[in-house]
Amino acid sequence: MMLLVLLLTTVLTVTTQSELKIVNTPSGVSGPPPCALTCVGVAMWNSTGSYYEYGWADSGAYRDKAFMRLDLRQCNFVSLPVITTTVRSEKLAKELCPPLTNRNFNPDPGYVNVYTYEDATAEEMKRNMCSVHWSAYGFVC
Repeated sequence: MMLLVLLLTTVLTVTTQSELKIVNTPSGVSGPPPCALTCVGVAMWNSTGSYYEYGWADSGAYRDKAFMRLDLRQCNFVSLPVITTTVRSEKLAKELCPPLTNRNFNPDPGYVNVYTYEDATAEEMKRNMCSVHWSAYGFVC
């Protein structure tokens, strides 16, 4: 019985101590602490997890850059969140994926575009199996 009480106390303590504190956001809009949300995902090189599963495409706006639209619709952010992205190759070989830059967040319908920082084509990003791992921290109310 004592073990059960100890376990319950530990679980309750851990869950009540895990609080997300967002100091500021790119839009300058903040909300009350209960509205803060961490949302994470992966947009795979084969289009799974990207916005409407469009996947990698060659940019028409930026010469010699590939881009992918990340799907953040399930996060339900009401303003621009803090977004962090990393890219990695899903191949076991030594392929490298170029770094990314985030652009054009649109809370309604919920996507952000990521572009290759270095010159790369969509075909190269697919061939090297470059997947985007992302995390976003923002407010839902």
